[in-house]
Amino acid sequence: MTAPAVPAMPRPADAEALRWGRWFDEYLARPHPQLGRPGQVCPFVESAGRAGTLLLHSRGLPEAHSGATALATALDQVVAEMERTFRTTAWAHPNRNLRALVFALPRLAREHWGGLDLVQARSKARLAEAGLMLGQFHPDCRDAAARNPRFPVSRSPVPMLALRAMAFHDIFFLDSELQLFRAYSRRYGRHYGKHRPGIDPVFRRRFESARQKFEGAHS
Repeated sequence: MTAPAVPAMPRPADAEALRWGRWFDEYLARPHPQLGRPGQVCPFVESAGRAGTLLLHSRGLPEAHSGATALATALDQVVAEMERTFRTTAWAHPNRNLRALVFALPRLAREHWGGLDLVQARSKARLAEAGLMLGQFHPDCRDAAARNPRFPVSRSPVPMLALRAMAFHDIFFLDSELQLFRAYSRRYGRHYGKHRPGIDPVFRRRFESARQKFEGAHS
């Protein structure tokens, strides 16, 4: 008899965060017809949820964040807090690749949701150098699925930022700029040896295309 599936729910760090947790199980941990590949929207979520290493916090922002500069500063502070929390948490599982920290920002006004896209873009390279990946989610997010540019995969019920360790599949997000590709190649380049079996051909093509583009500059 097949055992019932265990919901891929995050561990909420506060009562408010519990309100948003079901989205992880009902969307991220399930297949989607527009994804462009088989499997779950985020293959990482189910394993991390079961390991107890998908942590969800709810955060507010200072009242004086309405201006663009103040908002940028407030969001940079949120990212800095996420970095500190990620590094100092006593994680429930030793596998670093199962660790993810999500900050929901339910009181961030709609006109400021684009600020999440901007903070992700300006933090991406620095975090990649440290082996971390920052993702943004909100109801209007335009970021597309890696294998279907017509599917806005990162839309969530409330604005969120997610921080996790860099993973092998992140070649999809780190092959467009030299600094990003260098950070990825340092960690995973050795896995792309000519005779190494088991690598998705799509991954290999993305890596080799970036390697050739940045030839001589990525080491």
